[in-house]
Amino acid sequence: MQDPYLDASEIEVMVAEAEVTLTGTVASRQDKRRAEDLAESVSGVSHVQNNIRVKTGTIANIVS
Repeated sequence: MQDPYLDASEIEVMVAEAEVTLTGTVASRQDKRRAEDLAESVSGVSHVQNNIRVKTGTIANIVS
C-alpha cells in the first residue's frame, strides 16, 4: 500500500504460514509483477501465489 508506483487499492493480501496469496485487479501487467515482487521481498515470505488479474480496456493495457 505504501509503494508510490503501484495502486494497490484493489489488491487483497492473504498470508498463511509464510505463503502470500494476492488477489484483485490492477491496471497493467507491470503492476501485477510489481505487486508480486514486493510481496516476495518481505522478510519471512517463502512463496507468493499471484492471482491478480489485469483490468481489460484500460489505457495502460492498450499502450502496453
